Amino acid sequence: MIATQLNDTRLGAPVFESISQDPKFSFYWHCHDFPAPIARWNYHPEYELHLIRYSEGNYFVGDYIGRFGPGNLVLVGPNIPHAWLSDPDDARPVIKGRDVVLQFKGEWLEHMMTLCPELNCLSRLIEDSAQGVEFMGDAAARCAELLVTMGEQDNAGRLLTMLTILRSLSQGEYRILASCGYGLDAKDTSSVQVDAVLRYIHDHFHEELRMSTLAAQNGMTPSTFSRFFKHATGDTFVAFLRRIRIGHACRLLLEGRQSIADICFQVGYNNLSNFNRHFREQKGMTPRQYQQSTADRVTNNTH
Repeated sequence: MIATQLNDTRLGAPVFESISQDPKFSFYWHCHDFPAPIARWNYHPEYELHLIRYSEGNYFVGDYIGRFGPGNLVLVGPNIPHAWLSDPDDARPVIKGRDVVLQFKGEWLEHMMTLCPELNCLSRLIEDSAQGVEFMGDAAARCAELLVTMGEQDNAGRLLTMLTILRSLSQGEYRILASCGYGLDAKDTSSVQVDAVLRYIHDHFHEELRMSTLAAQNGMTPSTFSRFFKHATGDTFVAFLRRIRIGHACRLLLEGRQSIADICFQVGYNNLSNFNRHFREQKGMTPRQYQQSTADRVTNNTH
């Protein structure tokens, strides 16, 4: 059941991660297991290129929710909360070397682009990474391999490989993840309050949620809460909730274990026609068409 899974992988409030980068190096490359203290719902001012080598699960980038598997490669811009949560596996309680991560400061890359105008080809990718981007296709697969091999290279070799990776990814296929305008502005909004609201929605999206209830829980009138939520997330409460629900519905449709009606009710809808209408508005097709199109792609890829 999805409710059980959410309780097992509760996000909690995003934690500020302080990255201790050695000043002798331009960036920080590391590999870690899951679970691990740094594998959590967090944010930081550095850019992060994140590769999953093993396991499947759910990942969160801002207000985006999706499924990941081996080879998932994502670039996250500064201060975008993110997390990769692997599905429980009793046979493998600790997933060794699950993540390979490359983190670098925006100031360093800006200086590099100023000194080397040839690197201006990275501008569009860096701009899009403010919402998080997921890479696909042959370029993503090649860059994933290069990212892993950086662990065996000397310092100069790592720098050259990093630039090769960024150039290749900037020319390859990718998609933007978080919605336009998403952001947690800790300076202008109470980060504790924002975190609590987002956590509550992530944990209870499958239930009947009303903005008036959340407003009362946070000591606000509905109109005040509406402005607060829009400022914190870049979206309205209703639109945000729908996106969370439809995102989880997509995952369940891909698994193909339940009927569309069951999925509709499991993600928090109590009306199948509303579910179909909202799904079509977000995905451009009905749930059945989405499920069939995915099945067709899988079939074609096996031939």
